[in-house]
Amino acid sequence: MLALTVTGQQFLMLRKTKIKIPRNPLIFISADGFNYLNSKINSFLKISEIELSKGNVIRDWIEKNNIQDNPQLIITHNPGLFIPHAIFNRKYLKSYYKKFDKINDTDILATDKSANHINTIIYRLSNTVQNLKEEYLINSNTIHYQTVFYDYLVLKNKNNIEKKIYINIHEKSFDIFLFFGEQLQLVNRFPIQNSESYLYFLYFIIEKNGLKENEFSICFLGEYDIFCKYYDATKLFHNKIEFDKVNTQKNNNSNTPFLEDLHANYFRNS
Repeated sequence: MLALTVTGQQFLMLRKTKIKIPRNPLIFISADGFNYLNSKINSFLKISEIELSKGNVIRDWIEKNNIQDNPQLIITHNPGLFIPHAIFNRKYLKSYYKKFDKINDTDILATDKSANHINTIIYRLSNTVQNLKEEYLINSNTIHYQTVFYDYLVLKNKNNIEKKIYINIHEKSFDIFLFFGEQLQLVNRFPIQNSESYLYFLYFIIEKNGLKENEFSICFLGEYDIFCKYYDATKLFHNKIEFDKVNTQKNNNSNTPFLEDLHANYFRNS
């Protein structure tokens, strides 16, 4: 996808915000399917099963897991476009996004406002997601996963005075949030196939932003066995490395493990 390599934008940040971790059960929408989570259940429905089935596979899945009509739908399968809210104009919504990623005829564009009211995040909803919401989960709301991460990192990064890269690794891509002190400089998402392609994009960000060895830290969101090769590759050239674990489970094999752990941590402490 072209959008995976779009360069992020620069933003200012307010000092006070709140982490927007939803109270309702969640359904993570990935390229592979729907993953439903509440305090007791973790149930996955493959997109291929939905597309190939002529029956009511979604309805059966909802009934089997006793899913109510108001879960939070977290969109994880495409990157979001960050626009400073001060200059955001809804009538230019499609124009903004067309410069960022392609829009299919059946897609619609949705927006989030960050908890600190600094950024508007634009993302697309596929026809499959629209049908899920309109036919089965009429009281559900959508939020983009990068909105969740941004709100979380704004609060976590409060009083930071150094340059710091936060990295969230997915199965086939990774996100970078670059902060200079408390100010977010860019948000970016890149595709990865192996540790070599990961390091290529990481070096690109580091060099483009003039970051020098030992003048910045790298903080991974979560620590998972399935991503050890990326951690080890980073350690070969950089010493200042941290892990934000939020009680993570190192054997979590989800496509988006840190999102799941944030959700699980919320239920443990609520």
